[in-house]
Amino acid sequence: MELGFDDILPYLASAYRRGVLAPFIGSGMSRPACTSWLDLLVRLAGEAGVEVPEHLQRARPSDRLDTSELYRLADKAVLGLAALEVEARADAYRRALNEGGRAAGECEVPAQTAALARCAWPLVLTTNYDDLYVVSRMRQSRAGEMVGVSRTGKPSWEAKRDETDVPEVLGRSVEDCHKVVRSLASPTRPILWALQGFLGGQAARLDALVEELVLDERRRGELAGQVVAGYQQYQHAVNAQPHFRRAFAEVLSRRSLLFLGSGILEDYLINLFGEIAHHYGPGPHPHFALFSSDRRGAIDVRFLQTRLGIAPVFYGHYGELAELIGRLTDAVWERRAPAPQGAERPPVAWMPDELGFSLSDGAKHPSGGARKVRLRYAPLSVPAADGRECVLVSVGRTPADNHAIPGTQANGFLEKARDAGLVADAALERWRPLDAAPSYAYRFGDAPIFGVAARDRSPDVPRVQGGEDPEDSRDLGVIADAVCGALRAADAAGFRHVHIGPIASGKHRLWHPLHPFVQTLAGFRRFFAEHPGTGIELVELHVLSSAVWFPVVAGKVPVAQMLSSDMMKIWVDIRDASGSSEILAVTARGPMRVGDIKALCGLPLSRWSAEILPRPSKVDPSSADDPLVAPTSIVVLSPRR
Repeated sequence: MELGFDDILPYLASAYRRGVLAPFIGSGMSRPACTSWLDLLVRLAGEAGVEVPEHLQRARPSDRLDTSELYRLADKAVLGLAALEVEARADAYRRALNEGGRAAGECEVPAQTAALARCAWPLVLTTNYDDLYVVSRMRQSRAGEMVGVSRTGKPSWEAKRDETDVPEVLGRSVEDCHKVVRSLASPTRPILWALQGFLGGQAARLDALVEELVLDERRRGELAGQVVAGYQQYQHAVNAQPHFRRAFAEVLSRRSLLFLGSGILEDYLINLFGEIAHHYGPGPHPHFALFSSDRRGAIDVRFLQTRLGIAPVFYGHYGELAELIGRLTDAVWERRAPAPQGAERPPVAWMPDELGFSLSDGAKHPSGGARKVRLRYAPLSVPAADGRECVLVSVGRTPADNHAIPGTQANGFLEKARDAGLVADAALERWRPLDAAPSYAYRFGDAPIFGVAARDRSPDVPRVQGGEDPEDSRDLGVIADAVCGALRAADAAGFRHVHIGPIASGKHRLWHPLHPFVQTLAGFRRFFAEHPGTGIELVELHVLSSAVWFPVVAGKVPVAQMLSSDMMKIWVDIRDASGSSEILAVTARGPMRVGDIKALCGLPLSRWSAEILPRPSKVDPSSADDPLVAPTSIVVLSPRR
């Protein structure tokens, strides 16, 4: 039975929310900004001084041509361009690729690519060389903005590079393949995996890509050198790079691919799919490929379905592709405003909105009295007036007089509590500290509302000149202590059911909201370990950001392990004097300090500088080896200048 787009849309939405859907974009996603494959080869041949047969010069992209003849032409063109330096060769490719010979920055992003870039994708694969998807993502987000929630903090350049939601372009090198595989199981910066190399210089100038942290000068040359066009280059890309084949096999087995623009029809990709299916067997996730109805005669549906595990999905005219992709992004992201005329409401799809965990001492069912932690993808609600429930909200703290500073979360919740009759007003002076100054825990009068101040206890709090930051300073390293202290206060007050909102995750934060989420889990673990006789039976952590919830649902955050153990896996990025990078995964028992990481890696402490990403607070990095490292941190080590 033939599948239509309406048939697969609910599945695509569900797969996106589980973090397993990955678009695979081909040349059809770049038309008309970029030339067709036939025009590209003819132009490359002209750049190389290679004679092009007259019938190919007259041919149209829609004509059925001898594939072997095109491969031979490509091989001659590539060989003719081999005498040029890498950058000169890349410029020749750009002139051939950009429709109408347009200069860098003058190509318009096609509607179908802009529709795809309207929402955040952790991984996008492409056989294209262009920057159209990346630039569209740049325009619809901002470097330095964290996925899912805006913020006005002032991150370091390194934090912007590693936490922007603008994709990083990766190629086929060993280092890049490692990053791609790592992204399948860990939260990382979004990735555009350019399987056939990357040129850029279509919708943006090359220097703009560097400024927006998409790639740097060194990597620009490296990725341009990986461009695949001729037969020999295809053979080298697939057969001479086993690390690339293995990385591709990992992606194929752990993601559900959505082919857009017919990238799957490349012969060498079909061979690569067949090889992986032969060695690994059918994968657990279905794959889909969208084709316009005029391609029916060229598609062997049975072969794609049975041999490659790819279900062809036919739609009307190619011009409808942008609207179909728009319907998908409507279903998984914010709807277009205004909605297209006659647009139907996006289909609903079931998704996990709660995850529960209980303390257990074996394989048997936990007892009825087991301590429980529940994660909820839902806003905080006003607690029942039965004396058992309370709420913990994030607050700030004035360094001078130890007063609580309620932010957006706390003020919003107090308004809800006032409307529900739980409190009479939201007067600031009703917040009172519950532990020694500078305090971590506060309570709003005698109401079942507590505040958690995960703030630097240093008397000298640095401030950003001219910034809008509050006078206190968040500190990622104290979140676990602060949460533990607030839970102690709630326990001492006799509450049995605790709701807690995101901690230190407001607009002035310096990091992705996933980092304070993990530190909050560490606070839960510490509290229950230190207070085995606590009266608290249930702690519910409310998650408000999709940038946190989607990685959790996708299994990229091992919540059960983080609640159970202080074993931690830390990513260490060792960058040598030339700028080359090697990423190591270090597993150790926390707490870990920078000096411990250096020693584990066998590096002399005095020769290496360290940067912790994200930066734990506004305090500038130092050469000291005593800063604590969080489980989600990346430790960047570079030669000391």
